Amino acid sequence: MSDRRYDDRPRRPRPDYDDYDRPRPRKKKRKAKMKPSFYFLCVCVVYTLILLIGAGLFLGYADRCLNRFEKSQSSYAIEDYFKEFKESLANKELPKGFVSEESSKFEDSDLKLEALIAATDGKTLSYEKDAQSYDTEEPIYDILADGEAIAKITLSAYNSKTVFGILTIMDWKIKSAEFLNMPSLADYSIWAPEGCSVTVNGIPVSSDYLTGEKKDLELFANAKEYIDIPSVQEYKIPALSKEPEVSITDENGKNVDFTQDGTTYEAAFGSESEIPDDMKETALNIAETWSLFNTVDLSGPSYGLETVRQYLIPDSYYDGLAKQWATSVDITFTSPHTLEDPKFKNVEVSQYRRITDDCFSVRISFDKPMHLTRTGEIVMDHTDSEYLFVRYEASWRMVDMIAATNNADDGGEE
Repeated sequence: MSDRRYDDRPRRPRPDYDDYDRPRPRKKKRKAKMKPSFYFLCVCVVYTLILLIGAGLFLGYADRCLNRFEKSQSSYAIEDYFKEFKESLANKELPKGFVSEESSKFEDSDLKLEALIAATDGKTLSYEKDAQSYDTEEPIYDILADGEAIAKITLSAYNSKTVFGILTIMDWKIKSAEFLNMPSLADYSIWAPEGCSVTVNGIPVSSDYLTGEKKDLELFANAKEYIDIPSVQEYKIPALSKEPEVSITDENGKNVDFTQDGTTYEAAFGSESEIPDDMKETALNIAETWSLFNTVDLSGPSYGLETVRQYLIPDSYYDGLAKQWATSVDITFTSPHTLEDPKFKNVEVSQYRRITDDCFSVRISFDKPMHLTRTGEIVMDHTDSEYLFVRYEASWRMVDMIAATNNADDGGEE
């Protein structure tokens, strides 16, 4: 056994503890470079494509929503309607929204369409929003003709819905269309003799339009007690938009003349025709005799009273008028004068109408120059009247006369 003692064992050198306080250098590990796999690249590409497609779809949707929102504004709706409005009038059709105005059976047309065409013909059309329109769901637009409003169009929103979360779009329809210049309607009265036929705008007027009113014409006021003259009866034609074309024919189909005063038509009895020579001579002789009597140019007692009375019916209106003139003091104030030879100039007999076998009327006009004895002045006595004659005791007598001009006078003349 070795006698080496324990203490003689070789000892390890004592470590320097300061070395523990110093960091020991570490060896860096070298990392291996990793290349991305093909699968990962595919995933990235697909993901990117999905994002791009999604963004494209979103932007496309947003664009469509904005376009739909813009197109749903009322300004686009009225623009489309305005085009249709002009096309309809060009085709003589009533524009959409306007309610047809039924006319009388005597006017074969749509009153509102005719009024619209008349109001827009040859004018520049435009439209604008009405200044008093505040309702966004029922806006009102004015249609203008040369700057003047002729119609009001009211739109109405429907089928409203929200898109894109904040945008409200809607469809539009025409709620109403009002024409502002609708002409007023008028009723027309037509007075025609019994037995005559009446047409309005070529359409026969039936007895359903008779009012039951009857009257005698002015020309026959003094003749009806001597002969049986048919009265005139009234036809009432309601609700016409414009002056009609009226025709009155007698039992033989001949046209009967009439006068018009506003909305009233009044027929003359009988149809105008050529007067027979014998009746023309008789009528002219009576008219001239009456004229000579009124200017104190007839010979015989009482200024020729009996001469003129042979052409008048006893105790008739004109018989009394003649006797009054012949016996009044006024006749003595007639200025002395002489007549030319021939006494009458510019003689014209026209508008002969046969009323019945015992009655006719005729228009007679002439001039009678009178040379005043004291002054030498020439006074022209002008006559232009419609005379009515009836057969009385087998001869023609004058029973009435109506002046056709203001110069005629059925009384005394100077």
